[in-house]
Amino acid sequence: MNFKILLTLSALSLGVSPAALAGGTNNWGTTSDVLALGLPALAAGAAWAQNDTEGIKELTYSLGSTYAAAMVLKKSIHSTRPDGSDNEGFPSGHTALAFAAARFMDKRYGAEIANFTPWMYVAAGLTGVARVQANQHHWQDVLAGGALGYVTANYLTEPVKGGQLSLLPTPGGIILAWRHSY
Repeated sequence: MNFKILLTLSALSLGVSPAALAGGTNNWGTTSDVLALGLPALAAGAAWAQNDTEGIKELTYSLGSTYAAAMVLKKSIHSTRPDGSDNEGFPSGHTALAFAAARFMDKRYGAEIANFTPWMYVAAGLTGVARVQANQHHWQDVLAGGALGYVTANYLTEPVKGGQLSLLPTPGGIILAWRHSY
């Protein structure tokens, strides 16, 4: 299957699923599950479609390291979830995996998928929003999870071609910036 066709179909399915599912707390939870699994599946499918065995290894290392780090932090910090269900709220593993997959795709295939890259980060961000709306995490949990996934994948992924996403601090918050060379 053509790389761009795979990305187009996957992006459409990721974009439609959250919109169709989002609603009550349970639906937000389902949406976050779909995104947290869908973005890594999209990244794996893209690497497979390119016959990129090195990329598959890097994605595996990125996702595995992100998951392991999130679990160690959850077991060490003991932050209670907003719904009180357990004390493994910090950081958000769903958001960490989603951002790891988005960063892997961005850094590994940046120029090739430049039209899709901002949407992958939007989907990863929506994962965090969905976790908060599902009453599973506080905002600091999803921000930490997103940073964990992004930094891990950034460290463990080598670019093929690429654009760059930056978070810039400002006096009133942060600015999200996207840079792509033409």
